Amino acid sequence: MTELHYHSKDIYGNPRVCRLVQASVDHPWCLSEEYGPEVRLTKIRGEWKQLSGEVLPKELIRGAGAYIDRNYYESVPLQIKLRWPKLIASSVRQSPGEVMIVCTPGVNLASFRPIFCKYVSQLFREDINVALKVYSYDFTQDFNFRLEVKSKRELSRPIW
Repeated sequence: MTELHYHSKDIYGNPRVCRLVQASVDHPWCLSEEYGPEVRLTKIRGEWKQLSGEVLPKELIRGAGAYIDRNYYESVPLQIKLRWPKLIASSVRQSPGEVMIVCTPGVNLASFRPIFCKYVSQLFREDINVALKVYSYDFTQDFNFRLEVKSKRELSRPIW
């Protein structure tokens, strides 16, 4: 289960806190507020849509969807897990600067380490500086890797 907290403002400028929950990767996201009903959200053809529940403002749905994209789908742990789904059992953010990765049984860390270290930075385009701690499935072996990615910003040149 994944849970996020989305902070926004209502049409009057009052703070609004929504709880975003996804039971598993194949379930839609559920958005709920303290006193409001639960609604279901999903991304259809690149756009966030409300599937059920009391109709909410489209701006709230778009904002919550953008928040999910930024904090879940574009996250370091998920991108790493998606890149090596048969080799990585779990990838979890321990803190803002640390991610713990646990491999599946049968993964030889001595063989996986050079591949992982060579290609993991290619998964990201934005600035990232995080410590990756990679463990065997039974935590008997491990290695650390500092993931540092500097986004390449194109310099704009005048067109004559």
